[in-house]
Amino acid sequence: MDSLRPLPGSDPSVRNYVMTQRSYGEFMRRLRALLDVTVPGYLAEGKAYLTVAVGCTGGRHRSVVVATELAEYFRKKGLPVSIEHRDLGRD
Repeated sequence: MDSLRPLPGSDPSVRNYVMTQRSYGEFMRRLRALLDVTVPGYLAEGKAYLTVAVGCTGGRHRSVVVATELAEYFRKKGLPVSIEHRDLGRD
């Protein structure tokens, strides 16, 4: 959608657009399920951190929405989360 192109993935309009795409829900369900299996193992081994990288074509829309949603998901589980949107400030 061209009108959303200049906006970042943190914009509510972009976020809503991405989250209402047909495959988004299933993608996130499977990604969360994978991490729900992986994260406890890292914690049990005493690992200090786990890096999860999410990319998309431009790095400004879909990846921002997905990374933000994952961060919120794990914060709700009481885990410390830090998020960096590497390409968000790029043109």
